[in-house]
Amino acid sequence: PMNMLAIAVQRGMDPATIKDLMDLRDRWEADEARKAFNVAFASFKAEAVKIIKNKTVDAGPLAGKKYAELFAVVNALTPALSANGLSASWKITKDEKDWIEVTCTLKHVLGHSDSVSMGGPADTGGAKSPIQARASTVSYLERYTLKAICGVSEQGDDTDGVRKRETIN
Repeated sequence: PMNMLAIAVQRGMDPATIKDLMDLRDRWEADEARKAFNVAFASFKAEAVKIIKNKTVDAGPLAGKKYAELFAVVNALTPALSANGLSASWKITKDEKDWIEVTCTLKHVLGHSDSVSMGGPADTGGAKSPIQARASTVSYLERYTLKAICGVSEQGDDTDGVRKRETIN
C-alpha cells in the first residue's frame, strides 16, 4: 500500500484516489498490527506466568484467605508482556458517586489493542475514609481487569464460598 500511494502521488492522481489508497494503507496496517498482536499474545500465554497469592485477609468473612495484591500481579505479568511487545494500562472510565469503572487496555507495539472493563461501588467496608474506599475499589478493579485481559489467574485453590466436604465414617 505504501508503494501504491507513492506512485499515485508521483503520477499526480486525483485527491479522491489518493484518499482511497491512504484508507487502504490504514486498513492494511491495522490488520497487520492485529495479526502481530495475536502472535504476541499467543507467545505471552505460552510463558505460563505464575501469579502467587502473597496477601492474607486479616478480618471479615474471608479472614485467612489469600490473594495476590495488584503489585504482585503487575510484577508477575510485566516481564512476559514486555518480552512480547505488549503492555497494559488502565483508565478510570466512569467515576460517579456510587459507581466506579476501570478499563484495562492491552497494547501491542504496532498499535493494536484490546480492552476489558469492570465496575463496582466504592468499597466502604472496614474503617475506610471515602477516598480510601474509592482507591480500594480502583485497585481491585485494576487487578481483576488486568487478570481478565491477560487470561490469567492466581496460583492455589480458591475455596471462597465452598464448604468443605464432611467425611463419613
